[in-house]
Amino acid sequence: MANRDSETLLSARRDRVMARWDLKDEIVLVRSGSVLPMAGSDMEHSFQPHPDFAYLSGRGIPDAVLAFDALQDQWQLFGPRSTPDDQVWHQPADPIGVPLEELEGWIALRTEQTVLEAWDDPKIQAGIAAERIHKDELELSALRSAAATSKSGFDWVYQNVAAGMTEREIQVGMEAEFFRAGAVRTAYPSIVATGPNGAYLHYFYGQDDSLNPSTRTLQKGELLLIDAGGEFGGYASDVTRTMVVGAEPTDVQSFLWQVVLSAQELAIDRCRPGQEWREIHLDSARTIGSGLLELGLLRGEVDQLVSSGAVALFYPHGLGHLIGLTVHDAGGYPAGREPSSHPQSRYLRTDRPLEAGMITSVEPGIYFIEALLADPAVRERFAEEVVWDAVEPLRGFGGIRIEDDIHITDAGPEVLSEDIGKPIRIG
Repeated sequence: MANRDSETLLSARRDRVMARWDLKDEIVLVRSGSVLPMAGSDMEHSFQPHPDFAYLSGRGIPDAVLAFDALQDQWQLFGPRSTPDDQVWHQPADPIGVPLEELEGWIALRTEQTVLEAWDDPKIQAGIAAERIHKDELELSALRSAAATSKSGFDWVYQNVAAGMTEREIQVGMEAEFFRAGAVRTAYPSIVATGPNGAYLHYFYGQDDSLNPSTRTLQKGELLLIDAGGEFGGYASDVTRTMVVGAEPTDVQSFLWQVVLSAQELAIDRCRPGQEWREIHLDSARTIGSGLLELGLLRGEVDQLVSSGAVALFYPHGLGHLIGLTVHDAGGYPAGREPSSHPQSRYLRTDRPLEAGMITSVEPGIYFIEALLADPAVRERFAEEVVWDAVEPLRGFGGIRIEDDIHITDAGPEVLSEDIGKPIRIG
């Protein structure tokens, strides 16, 4: 998209946010954030701007400030300038806006106006979040490009992964393709989980011990769960695929995979303006519960199994979350709604009616989580609803999750990650 069009869209974003703030004579400062030093070192962590600053400015430079003067109805961008000494070690910062050193004087001229820091003011935060949930064409372009980088990585997986490879080998090969396709970074730490490791919802390399990270070797006939995505222009892609590697799926693997796929397809079809996300989530739990009943792992009536939390033993997380400048994006809970303590909904990251312009993930799953299944209190509580003798052989099975990124439109759901295949078997 041409720079002129980009600036027009950025200006329109700021106008919409300004209208939501409904200020009189205040000054608002939206800061990009600073580079964070690494503890005990003279090195620094990789910088990512605060998403509110990125949304309103379209830039990702540390120590920058976007200011709004409500009295004059004026925006002003302030950016740092690199000194010659800085440029001995680092490439110069892009000199955006006016020099940052002028910010203090700019504020001093407005002596009668109250200064509001965006990070600290709930009204300011809410106004930005309410706009960030609706993606404009500039954002949609970046989100589609992010999904395209993810496709390159998953295509590499489908063509190259085989039994005998380690989780780390798979991660490195996949992420290299993300970057070759244009991703600036991964949108979050890639989850590459083999066999029983697929039962950990957020299984990351190095999470166990950053100095001595473990990696597991993929065995023939095991499940491989990959939850990963590239980031483009600051916007995230979030995709999960689960597949059996090197052998035909067993009857149980195939059955549970199809149950998850069915739950996902039904939920995606419901991703339309006006639909309540919580109800879509609960319906996905009913689909999962019905499959577990059919397989003989649960007994009873599906609504009661969802209500009691029996289904949540195998599907503990929410159906999905909003996606944008962060992989778990702003606006998940609007004013007046709070997270639920219900066992099937306590990890629900979004609870609101869907609206055109939103991007949400849809990611149902089935897992055999040892920490839950081995807990004597859990086994006693669900003695009448869980067929523990049938579950026992599946301890160590891992997990199955299938996830895509959905653009809510008046014409129906647009699956941004639609071109990424969903093979049940590779290798």
